Amino acid sequence: MDIKEKLKEIGLNSSESAMYVYLLKNGLATPPQIAKGTKIARTNTYNILRKLQERALIQRQKNRKRFAYLAKNPESLLRHAEHIRQTTEDLLPDLKALHKTSAHKPSIQFYEGWDEVKEIYLSSLEAESIHAIGSLQKLDTVASKFLSEYQHQIKKRRIIFHDVLTAESRTTGEAMKRFVGELYDVRYLNARFGDLPTDILIWNDQVALISLEDPVFGTVITSKHLAQTFQALHASLKS
Repeated sequence: MDIKEKLKEIGLNSSESAMYVYLLKNGLATPPQIAKGTKIARTNTYNILRKLQERALIQRQKNRKRFAYLAKNPESLLRHAEHIRQTTEDLLPDLKALHKTSAHKPSIQFYEGWDEVKEIYLSSLEAESIHAIGSLQKLDTVASKFLSEYQHQIKKRRIIFHDVLTAESRTTGEAMKRFVGELYDVRYLNARFGDLPTDILIWNDQVALISLEDPVFGTVITSKHLAQTFQALHASLKS
């Protein structure tokens, strides 16, 4: 993964990443020079420069009669990330209070692409126990590194995980059992069902329906009664 791709992971879009890297490499530059060097339309260049300034990643200087831009020390990127983290932590209690849903008012949220769908898995880590049905093998194929991190968090947080897996997931399931230990309870579906490219997660009052085939997408339903129903279905598959 190159620098621009990594910058996208921490919140910069493609154009912002390209412009920031250009200024790091080339030093002080005017908007026309930046537009030419990055092949970004000049009309959009000023907007992107403004956003990078707001993130405190670049600074504007007077160069003769024109303004030019210069990348700040890359450590400013870390300070910006730390500021966002601290602000988010301060906001989290209020945001969680706003996000609470009445048991009599179910909600549905949609997620498109793996970057959004992985947030479903991360949200499930708030639970004391998780019930799942699906293909651990397919998840390992889609996002092996993420699956490893997810398993580490399950073990670290001592989350009880009840899994019903496809027969093709046996090798991956046994590896997870060895790593997570007694916290991980696993059963396997009959081989005649094949390797279903899906995952279902049930935790607290949430039910997540996830497709791991392209295009990857997910739906999370918040409903106490639906969660109880899916937990009953999960139990019947294990019996």
